[in-house]
Amino acid sequence: MFTYIQIIDTDTEVFKGYVYYQFLDDALSMTLIRGMRKLHHIVIPFADITDLIVDKLYGEDRINFIYNGKKYSIINTGYGESKYFEDHLLNATNLQV
Repeated sequence: MFTYIQIIDTDTEVFKGYVYYQFLDDALSMTLIRGMRKLHHIVIPFADITDLIVDKLYGEDRINFIYNGKKYSIINTGYGESKYFEDHLLNATNLQV
């Protein structure tokens, strides 16, 4: 599935754009894309996700977590994928928010 993501590095470098993601057995696989170009592929083990928070940004759902010193924010773009992402991520990490 595709969703909008913001990734903030420790030195405030920011990526904003779309990501293709899928849930694997023990990890979240994401490919950052810009237009038709694949920029980077990331595999995030569920066990390494920390600080998982579900909140609102301007009234829309947002899912935040930390992995490898970077903050990942999944922002609802209106197609319902944020609820899908939230449900599957919470289930995969066995966390309650």
